[in-house]
Amino acid sequence: MEDLEECITLRRTLLGLTPLGHRNHRSYLINLADRIKQRYRKEGKKVDLDEVIALWRSVLEVTPPGNPERRSTLVNLADRLYERFKINSATADLDEVITLWRAILELTPSDHPERPSTLVILADRLEDRFRKLNFLAEREDSISSRGEDMTSDLEQTVTIRRTALECTPPGHPDRPKSLVSLANSLHKRFQSQGDVGDLAEAAELSRAALVLLTLGHGDHASTRDRPTDYLKTKVQKQGASAPYFASISASSSDQSLNEHRIMDIVFKALEHVPLRLVNTTTGLLCSRDAQISCFQGSGQYSELLLSVATCSDNQLEAQVRETVLPFFGYATLSHRWGEGEPLLREIQGRVVYEMGGTGGLEKLQEFCRIAHKHGFLWAWSDTCCIDKDSSAELQEAIGSMFSWYRRSSLTIVYLPDVSDTGSLGDSVWFKRGWTLQELLASPAVLFFTRNWSLYGNRSSSNHKKDGAILAEIQQATRITARDLTDFYPGMDNARSRLQWASMRSTTRPEDIAYSLFGIFKIYLPVLYGESVENALGRLLAEIISQSGDISVLQWVGEASSFHSCFPASITPYREAPYPMLAPGDAVIHSNSPPEGARKLYSALTNLPLPRFLTRRLLLPCIVHRVTGIKLMRTEPGLSCFVYEIHSKGLKQLELALSVKLKEASDGSVPYTLIRPWDPKSLDILEDDDIRATWAMLDQLEKPFNALLLMRLRQNEYKRIASDCTITVCVDNVVNIGDSELQTLEIV
Repeated sequence: MEDLEECITLRRTLLGLTPLGHRNHRSYLINLADRIKQRYRKEGKKVDLDEVIALWRSVLEVTPPGNPERRSTLVNLADRLYERFKINSATADLDEVITLWRAILELTPSDHPERPSTLVILADRLEDRFRKLNFLAEREDSISSRGEDMTSDLEQTVTIRRTALECTPPGHPDRPKSLVSLANSLHKRFQSQGDVGDLAEAAELSRAALVLLTLGHGDHASTRDRPTDYLKTKVQKQGASAPYFASISASSSDQSLNEHRIMDIVFKALEHVPLRLVNTTTGLLCSRDAQISCFQGSGQYSELLLSVATCSDNQLEAQVRETVLPFFGYATLSHRWGEGEPLLREIQGRVVYEMGGTGGLEKLQEFCRIAHKHGFLWAWSDTCCIDKDSSAELQEAIGSMFSWYRRSSLTIVYLPDVSDTGSLGDSVWFKRGWTLQELLASPAVLFFTRNWSLYGNRSSSNHKKDGAILAEIQQATRITARDLTDFYPGMDNARSRLQWASMRSTTRPEDIAYSLFGIFKIYLPVLYGESVENALGRLLAEIISQSGDISVLQWVGEASSFHSCFPASITPYREAPYPMLAPGDAVIHSNSPPEGARKLYSALTNLPLPRFLTRRLLLPCIVHRVTGIKLMRTEPGLSCFVYEIHSKGLKQLELALSVKLKEASDGSVPYTLIRPWDPKSLDILEDDDIRATWAMLDQLEKPFNALLLMRLRQNEYKRIASDCTITVCVDNVVNIGDSELQTLEIV
């Protein structure tokens, strides 16, 4: 402790000798604040906390707007003020904390990693103030003079929690917590304002959170009980008598353990089933509650109740799953949207079969009839089973779409542009973006023609297993039979998956990227209104970040504004990916490889994986510095410049470019030809190092397509001339071992 006191004294002295404006003044303030905070943690004296706050105010004064440290300074001051508020409950401190967190939020852009947590903290502080003002109002038995502030805080809390939920897409670990937090805030607003719509939404959010929580999760039990708690609140708010309320509570507490055991397993089994399904028997759109009610009224549920008493937990789970999964087996519709597609708000509470209409409604009715004919109680269509007015639900649906089609028992594909005598390849369905994941994800598919006749007039239960029809699908999509029948989402073979999508289009340009999220098993925010370059760029960056796969750099065309190594659209991926060297392709050598080649092989195996950080690609590559450029001729009509290019380690190259090259101001040549290197490409080579080294040499001596980079300031690079293929050859195989390896930072 004496050392700490001496340290504080010395730092006070040092700060006193450092006038305002001195370059070290700010760091001395922070150092002194940190030491006094350390003493406060040990002794708990409020005077120390007050001084820490005063010091951080001084730090803020010398950290003007625009300073990169301003955000962290605001966070430190807000945290210390909130710490003091928890001690003395001073409203002024809490007001200032909220003001500071608003300023912090303004400095936290939408793509900042701390954006979700910043939103959550601001919402929590607003809720703290609402509770405090509400407590004061109840204690004074009157409405506080800040009654309008209370209402405003509550409204802002709900709004901010909705935004925070949008920042935690499906698959995000904080998703359940965000759902529950929004539900709790809506519950508080119901208690304050009495809008039953808030209570209904709170219950729906809690159920959505419950679906994401495993049975043994610490929050599972409390989340499961929230809808019941909300019901109690509603009964109390509506003024039910004490005996009636007591009967509700008694009824809830008397639910049998067996029912709880069954329903826990049911909810777990339904985690990845769509929240809304059309009942093909009744024609009604059913929420999860209605689906569960239907199950609880079924004979299957009654049989489970009779047998549960004699089952162990493992036996019960197996038996419930064997019952639940067939009961909730559902068919999905795959189609191209047309005129008059029915939306959720138009069919909610109505019997689909009794609604009059044409176009989209007739399509939905026929789809439900066919699903029912094939033995499915439930049907799902993207037209009416998603609330598209809710950005949060739309985000969640897009993130779950691949999973929903994968878990469907049957996907019914409607092709209104194919007649009984037509062919599958004629349909525009094979040229639409969203239908690619529907085709790949669905384990069982049936195609129906214009008049809802089964395509080919065959009795097949799955066209993917019909050899003749599968061959037609292959011809229409250029996708292998194995991928069509046994597809797994993920990063494998990324370049080929992009090629499949490059043949397709979407109504909203950015959807071409969003429709691939499920295929690549990627969870990213859906930001409608962003450019297709931004959406595709985020997707490609995530592929590289997660897998290190640089095959996505294999394209020729217009470069994206998002990154110079990415295309502006998906169409450049139509060209087939470059073939990779297979182990059997290597020439057998009896002698040992050159020493330089061995060193190169060792260096290549130790290169890091490519990474993508803050719009910068860190790309390991073999570098061939351009040593000389000579303009040979120009072709004005074609806006083409033909250059003779000399580069280290490569044969002289004559190259026609759409851009004009120039020397740097110091006379040097600011260009580099690179061979992007994926260390994983060595994995396919021989296990024996000597044979693997020869196989590597065989691979490196072949012509390859290079990327032309221009050096920028601060040792950054940018790809140029992306609209032409640059095929180069090594100059001397003997000198391959002297190749230069680097990890370049490309923007």
